[in-house]
Amino acid sequence: MWQRITKTGSRSQTAGSHTVNVITKRIIMHSKLLSILLAIVLSGCATSQQNETNNNSDFSIFPETKFFAEAKVNSDGSIELTKVDEIKNTSITITFNLSKMDSGMMLSVKNPLDKTIKYHLNMIDYKGKAHNTSSCAVRAGLSVFESWPHSIPEIRVSNTHVALKDEEGMCIY
Repeated sequence: MWQRITKTGSRSQTAGSHTVNVITKRIIMHSKLLSILLAIVLSGCATSQQNETNNNSDFSIFPETKFFAEAKVNSDGSIELTKVDEIKNTSITITFNLSKMDSGMMLSVKNPLDKTIKYHLNMIDYKGKAHNTSSCAVRAGLSVFESWPHSIPEIRVSNTHVALKDEEGMCIY
């Protein structure tokens, strides 16, 4: 018996208090170990190579609007996007569309380029806070459809680049 509670609610310790201290110390030690392991795993995920863009190609997509962007692929694999009002050159214009559905939201992305592309997505909530979400690489000449079971007032797209080999078949941030 570790502790006994009397009818009045006061506690009286028994001989098991030493056992309680040992168990508590072990729990704390295991918690610290798990925290260290989690930090190691997460830092390993963050070190994968990416073609970062520094060209102001970040943009927002809002529900029920299409976003057209002409793409210029740079030698380092980054992709510069320039917003256009309509498709004038079908071979370089990427189309983004965020649609409302009965079950939530769906983002469709059409990639006309001859290269697989990847980008980062952040869902912006009703308070303006950004939340990372995974996105799938869009293979050359194809489209991708991603959906969420809730309403999203805004999606922020950033870091558009030619997909690296380890990104091509994955849906990651």
